[in-house]
Amino acid sequence: MAHLRTREGVTGRRYDVRFEINGVERTKTFVLFDDAKAYKKKVEGEDLAGLVVDPKGGERLFGPYAEAWLEHRLVRGKPLTPATLQGYKALMRRHITPAFGATKLRQITPERVRAWHSGITVRSHNEAGKVIMVKSQDQAAKAYRLFRAILMTAVSDELIARNPCVIKGAGTEQARERPMIETATVLQLADAIEPRLRCLVLLAGLGGLRAGELLGLQRHDIDPVGGTVTVARQAHEITGQGRILTAPKSEAGHRTEALPASLLEALVDHLAAYVAAAPDSAVFTRKTGLPLRRQDLSHAWSDACKVVGISGVRIHDLRHHALTIVARNPNVTLRELMAFAGHSSPVAALRYQHATAERGKAIASYLDDVVTAAKSPPKTVKVRRRP
Repeated sequence: MAHLRTREGVTGRRYDVRFEINGVERTKTFVLFDDAKAYKKKVEGEDLAGLVVDPKGGERLFGPYAEAWLEHRLVRGKPLTPATLQGYKALMRRHITPAFGATKLRQITPERVRAWHSGITVRSHNEAGKVIMVKSQDQAAKAYRLFRAILMTAVSDELIARNPCVIKGAGTEQARERPMIETATVLQLADAIEPRLRCLVLLAGLGGLRAGELLGLQRHDIDPVGGTVTVARQAHEITGQGRILTAPKSEAGHRTEALPASLLEALVDHLAAYVAAAPDSAVFTRKTGLPLRRQDLSHAWSDACKVVGISGVRIHDLRHHALTIVARNPNVTLRELMAFAGHSSPVAALRYQHATAERGKAIASYLDDVVTAAKSPPKTVKVRRRP
């Protein structure tokens, strides 16, 4: 229940609306009686609906609130991984903080959110505040999802009544179809890259390992006798920390895969030639023997692509090749594909069970045969009678 009180102030008459939030009394002051009366009515209506929020909470600036959110954010009861935290901070720095860092939570309206979202889908700002073009609209979708999640927590904290992020589909990334590399091209790239990275290309292109998983491999993860590779960690490059090792992307990411005989043979030779004897030695290293860094891999990959004569192909496309090839096998179940890929969700695995042009033609040809057989007149079987 709200109460309206009239009092004489130094500069004239004032009207106080008093109400309680979670047992704490709050007061909001107005100059005009009609405004105070309308606010009292609004508070009482929201109180009945369970929507009353702390007006002083809405005075908090978004920037400091978002920083605290990043620090204390939990996903499935666990803090954000260093890589995820770094990605979120980059999104905040590039897209969100320049627009809303100094804005009060209550001042973030759906209209302002729409204007901001429209802007970041076309342009953004660098750290110096200069306008730059956004390379991918996927970044805009990620920034919107992060912004929406932070404000949803503000709603839960009863600092604002509703989340102003109400743009339908704004947080959905438009995943583009990546180029499908032919198996022959994968082998060419493996031969074109520097020898110490040949097995890395093969493990990605035939084993479907992610770049971070490849860089996190250690000698004891390769089992020459059992013919398997175990993914138990991944390597990240974190600003201010350098190279760090973390657990796989998900519980499903921790897996053991059987290796093709040809790949296993190449890995055994690789271990003998390039990997130190200690069990925890990095499988892929620089020429100095130190663990390979993403920047080193990026340069080597770019050089290999130039040798083969291809462009626009990323290292991650090797994983795309491996998973698509496995998905083409009619005997592979969705559960087996998920285990091979390290996916915890069937949605991700189903992306690789798409119809390729080659398979589409085969299916069309098969349908032609079915139709032709149906149109053909049935064969007459002659029965000879015994004399």
